[in-house]
Amino acid sequence: MSDIDTEQLLIESVKAYAKKFETLNSREEVLAIANSILTFQQKQGTIAIAPEQFETLSQQVADRFKVEDVATSIVESSTDALVQNVNQWRQTLENQVLNTLSAYVQKFQPNQNLDLPETILSIIPMVENAQLRKSEVNSLIQRVSSKFDWQNALTQVIGSDASAIAQNLAKLLQYKHLEDLLKENLFSDRNLLNQPIESTAESLVNNELAKILGDRKVKFDIDIDTQQLIVKQVTFKLNMMQSSAAPSKSNAEIAKQLDDETNNFMASRKPKLDFGNLFQPPN
Repeated sequence: MSDIDTEQLLIESVKAYAKKFETLNSREEVLAIANSILTFQQKQGTIAIAPEQFETLSQQVADRFKVEDVATSIVESSTDALVQNVNQWRQTLENQVLNTLSAYVQKFQPNQNLDLPETILSIIPMVENAQLRKSEVNSLIQRVSSKFDWQNALTQVIGSDASAIAQNLAKLLQYKHLEDLLKENLFSDRNLLNQPIESTAESLVNNELAKILGDRKVKFDIDIDTQQLIVKQVTFKLNMMQSSAAPSKSNAEIAKQLDDETNNFMASRKPKLDFGNLFQPPN
């Protein structure tokens, strides 16, 4: 299938989704749905798109999408089946994240100053193996945040799966300082940030974590399972950040965007991390 055919099928699918499920009022909403459709197709093995083409396709569809075209669009049966499945996947993922968040609040009752977006972001790679794009993640965070109710979470009946994931989340968040140190070390490697989207492999992150844990100045007690949780978290978040650089920009603009995001993160880590607080639980 040519790139033109793939783009046309994608825009028809986005229009079908908008017609059947929700009005897309902003470019970011169009990007979220376009990326969700592509992600779902890749999960199913029905389409193969190189990482660098992924965002290009979505951006081109967002450029062409017009709300006024939705009402008159004709939806073929195959497209209808696709968007039905995409919507079901998105709803299932949303429910998994919401249930895990509720289980975490109920079981560990963190204070109500909990950083909700950051907590939701940490849950996503624990319930979904696919690498989501930044527009997909932002959309999911917004949807879960709007539906989350603190009091309801405390009384909700929680399933065993959500409880188990919440237990791992609590363990993961105890090592938030270690995760941040790992990201800080990786962010300082400009060669890493210049790699193509989604090229940050878990093995690279795992090697950097091993260097940190191998430092004799660090006294720690962290099991292999928790190490792998941290590696998966950091890999997911780095690749998500890289996916936010639109291919329509120049190389210099993309580099500047990544530098800006890196600098924002580094600034948020001031004062500098010290080994004394690496394993303190979050406030």
